[in-house]
Amino acid sequence: MIQTDVYKKPQSSLLLQQCEDEMLRKIQENEPSRFHLESGGNRTRAKLCIDAGLALQLPSKAIISLASCIELLHNASLVHDDLQDADDTRRGRESVWKKFGKAQAICSGDLMISAAFGAIADIGLHESLPTLLTHTHQAVAKTIQGQSRDLDAQANMTMQEYEDIAAMKSGPLIQLTMVLPLIHAGYFQHINTVDIALKKFSIVYQIVDDLADWEHDLQAKKLNLVNLLATQTSTQEALLMAQKRASHLLKEVVEELKILPANCASSFVDAANNLLIKVKSGPHE
Repeated sequence: MIQTDVYKKPQSSLLLQQCEDEMLRKIQENEPSRFHLESGGNRTRAKLCIDAGLALQLPSKAIISLASCIELLHNASLVHDDLQDADDTRRGRESVWKKFGKAQAICSGDLMISAAFGAIADIGLHESLPTLLTHTHQAVAKTIQGQSRDLDAQANMTMQEYEDIAAMKSGPLIQLTMVLPLIHAGYFQHINTVDIALKKFSIVYQIVDDLADWEHDLQAKKLNLVNLLATQTSTQEALLMAQKRASHLLKEVVEELKILPANCASSFVDAANNLLIKVKSGPHE
């Protein structure tokens, strides 16, 4: 019998703490990596992966391995992003490159990527292991491709080009939160549905950030959908267009995720509905 949320919540919290301990154990010899992980963070991707794993009744050891892998990859990307964007702070204190130097930041991010694959290997001799490793590598490769395209982005790109970059930058690691548990549980037939739905979710995630940060991004000359649309219309109209696009995509995401087995995407559906409320609250110029 699939566990209800009443029983999942304390177990989810316990697994999240074990995931945290596992991540720190794998990078404990590297001070910059420890500094970054101990700075906090919502661990959203780990929580989503844990909830999916519990719904699919995966072994606790496997859930911890998968959630640790995804969080390590995400945090590696943050360390490298801060360096590339020359951001001095992260989570209210100095970013890794600012505190330890650029070379150490590169090494720290690289270590966390390596540790992520080590986390998957901890699953042991399970038939899903080769497929898990392959999908994880593909996600990392796609994320790097998206980041590279973002760094080379032109101000006159199309809406489709923007969404492609947004999906590639954050989408692959978000998709892993559902794809890896489904692979380990043997539900290969649902992977394409997840990829499509969470690609849209990732685009919305970026649009929501853009709605909040358009003024800062305009000054910093960073890629932002609102500012991209505002090159052809007023800023207020651009804000409304971005809001409408996000709402449309979120409604599709909710419908697509509801069909997954064992209600394993319930946390994602909740997240999508919460984002929808935030988007509908309205952009402000």
